[in-house]
Amino acid sequence: MQNTRNELQYRQEHLMCKNYVANECANWGVWHLKANRLFVKEGLKRPTLVFVLKGEMNISTVNPIGQKVVAGQMFLVPTGESFYGKAVCDTSFIRCSFTRELALCNKFSIEQLQDCIDADYPQDHSIIPLLPIQPLLYKELEITRDVLETGLACIHYQRMKMEILFMELRGFYKREELALLFAPILGKDNDFKDKVLQIYPEVNTAKELISQLNMSPTGFKRKFQESFGTSAKQWLIQKKKEKLLRDIIMTNMSIAELADKYRFSVNYLTTFCKEHFGKSPTELRSDGFPIKINDL
Repeated sequence: MQNTRNELQYRQEHLMCKNYVANECANWGVWHLKANRLFVKEGLKRPTLVFVLKGEMNISTVNPIGQKVVAGQMFLVPTGESFYGKAVCDTSFIRCSFTRELALCNKFSIEQLQDCIDADYPQDHSIIPLLPIQPLLYKELEITRDVLETGLACIHYQRMKMEILFMELRGFYKREELALLFAPILGKDNDFKDKVLQIYPEVNTAKELISQLNMSPTGFKRKFQESFGTSAKQWLIQKKKEKLLRDIIMTNMSIAELADKYRFSVNYLTTFCKEHFGKSPTELRSDGFPIKINDL
C-alpha cells in the first residue's frame, strides 16, 4: 500500500543515528514567527544565507528603522555577525549555513566572484544586499523546508541539498548578482577576513586586533584595507554602532548599563545616538523582548 503521508518513518532510528544533526551544527534551519515578534541570534559561526518564504520582516544593522525583506527575497549574514529584527506579519524563513570550501559548482568557486565586483562599488554597511528568489529555487526551498520539518535532519541529506542550492544559484543568477549577494564575505585574503570576523567581537581597538592576529602593524593595515575596503579604525567604529543599536533595540539593558558597556557617559550616549541614528536611546528602543534563535 502506497504511503501518502509526509511523516518520517522509524523516527527513533533517525534521531539516534550519529548522522542526525540539528540546531547550531546543522547546515539548514527553518523558523516560523508570529506577527510583531522580535528575534535575535548573536554571532554566527558560519556565513549564512537566509531565504524568506512567507510574510515580511524588518532586519537592522545601523538603520534604526530597519530594512524590509519580503517573501521571495534572500540575503547573506557573514560569519561573526548577528541576525536580528521583527516580523511585520506571520513570517517563515529558511537558512543555509556553509563554509568557504563549498563551491558554486566544481568549475566555479565563491572566491571567483571577487572579480565580478566593481572596484568603485560603494559599500553601504547600513543596507544588506537582497536578491529575488528565482521560481525554481523557491520550489526547491519549499521542498527542503517540508522535508526538514518531518524531522529528517541527516547530515548527508543536508549536504546534498546545500550542494543543489549552490548549483542552482550558479545556474539561475548572473555572476554580478551573486557577487553582490556574497560581497560581505569576499576579499583578496579570505583566511585573514575570516579571522578578523571571528576575533573582532573580543576587541575594542585596532591595536588589540593586531595583537590578537600576531601581525605587524604595516602588514595588518595593508591586508585590512585590501579585504574590507576601509581602515580598521573606521570599520570597528561601524561595528560598535551596529552592536550598540542592537543592544538598544533587542535587550532590556538600562540606559546606564548601556553607557557603561560602551564606555560612554549617559549624556554622551544620547548625543551619540542622536548624531548617528537620529533618535535618543529611549526613542530607538522597541516594545517587547526578542526571542532568541538558537539553531543558526
